[in-house]
Amino acid sequence: MESLRGMSGMNSGIIAWLSSFIESQDPASAAQSLHLTMEPTLANEGALWFPDLLAGDSTGVLPLFLTASILGNVLIGWKVPPWNTIQHLPKTEMYKQLSFTGLRTFVVVLTCYIGFASWTQQMPAALMLYWITSTNVATLQTWILDNKVFSPVKMQRFIEKSIAFEKPGDKDPFQLKNLR
Repeated sequence: MESLRGMSGMNSGIIAWLSSFIESQDPASAAQSLHLTMEPTLANEGALWFPDLLAGDSTGVLPLFLTASILGNVLIGWKVPPWNTIQHLPKTEMYKQLSFTGLRTFVVVLTCYIGFASWTQQMPAALMLYWITSTNVATLQTWILDNKVFSPVKMQRFIEKSIAFEKPGDKDPFQLKNLR
C-alpha cells in the first residue's frame, strides 16, 4: 500500500515519515531520495469509470465502497459477545470483553472517518481501488476460513431411549413390569 501511495504521488505515508529520519538533509543527495516517484501511466490508463487513477473520486462512490468494505470486515471478522451475555461473565472476563467491544466501536467510528477523509482529501482512485480490493479479499478469506475450513463440528444430540431386555421364561427378577 505504501508503494502504491508513492506511485500515486502521495509521499505522506508512514514509510515516508520514517524514512525522513534516516535521509540526509543535504541537497546534493536529494536525487537519491528513498521516496518513490509518481508513476505517469496511472494518469492515462484508468480503470472502471476513472480515466485518471491519480485523481480523486469526485462522485464519492469509492469512499463509500471503502467505508462499507472496512465496516464489513470489522463487523464480520471481529466477533464480540452481545451486551446481555457480557454481564453474566466473571469479572475479569467481563472487563476484557467490554474492552474488546469498546475497541471495536472505536474502529467502526475510525472507519467512518477514513471514508470521509478519503473523500474530502481526494485520495487517488488507484489507492482506493487497491484498498477496497484488499479489504474485500481479506473479508472473504476470513469468512471462508471461519465457515468452511475451521467450522465448528455440529454434533447431533443423542436421542434418549429406554431399552428393556426380556428373555422368554424369565421371571422378571427386578419386577420391571410392575413399574410400568
